[in-house]
Amino acid sequence: MERVPLEKKVLSENDRIAADLRGRFANDGTLVLNFISSPGSGKTLFLERTLEALPKDLRVAVLTGDIQTDNDARRLARSDFRCNKSPRRAHAIWTPA
Repeated sequence: MERVPLEKKVLSENDRIAADLRGRFANDGTLVLNFISSPGSGKTLFLERTLEALPKDLRVAVLTGDIQTDNDARRLARSDFRCNKSPRRAHAIWTPA
């Protein structure tokens, strides 16, 4: 088997996009949190409870990234926040209604 050397990271485009987004969020003073854990660990429940407790005039966005189902997006859509469908792997973004 012949080995082919890789000259750059396979996910270098993702890294570039992520760095750009981090810079934009920092410049705008936007707090960004990323919750990653195993299925069933309580992430969606945590977000539901957090959304319930936040002031309704606060600007909030939630991106769900489940590539298998839109279950989390549908659960979170029951909050008082407006749901906007988003392209790519994210199912929805919520902002105050």
